[in-house]
Amino acid sequence: MQRYLNLYYQYLSRTGLFQFLGKNLFKLSVIVGFLVLLVFLLEKFVITIKDLFEVIVDTVDAWVVFLIFTLSESFLGLLPPDIFIVWTKELGRDIGVNPWLLTLLLACLSYAGGLVSYFIGAKLVHVPKIHDWAINKYGELFRNLKKWGGFFVVISALLPIPFSIVLMVCGITGYPFKWVLYLGLFRFVRFGLYAIFLFTLV
Repeated sequence: MQRYLNLYYQYLSRTGLFQFLGKNLFKLSVIVGFLVLLVFLLEKFVITIKDLFEVIVDTVDAWVVFLIFTLSESFLGLLPPDIFIVWTKELGRDIGVNPWLLTLLLACLSYAGGLVSYFIGAKLVHVPKIHDWAINKYGELFRNLKKWGGFFVVISALLPIPFSIVLMVCGITGYPFKWVLYLGLFRFVRFGLYAIFLFTLV
């Protein structure tokens, strides 16, 4: 057993997984550092985060924000989920709901959005022009999924890699849906960990 684990470790090392993880963990630390700096500067010179999100909560209907978030998580994942996690803290305070429940709702929507992306990818494979465009545009994701399989789905669920795009690539390549269902659950871990950090920060 130990021999097989060692061989698998060597394979992952040869394919560049650990280098890829290091690069993305560095990217994550830069993003977190930027968020901390941004919060500090906003609080000091412009408006407190609390006041900013109070304005958003007071002026934008919650269902609109949840809809925008769901659409983002279903199509290309262009909006960072972190700002929505911070928003749930202020919304929870305003409507008298535990912000952890609202964060759980965000996690469910993100997970469901990823599954929608998977099915979009599965449909795209039958449209040659779009399929070719996706391969050219996201070629590196295709290669990484082929090399690392489930590891790459877990990494995309946890790190700042577009989760919906990775699951769309899974759909295009025919990656087994049952594994997408299981491994995509790591998305909940990401939301929990980020909420712990961001709720403390603001």
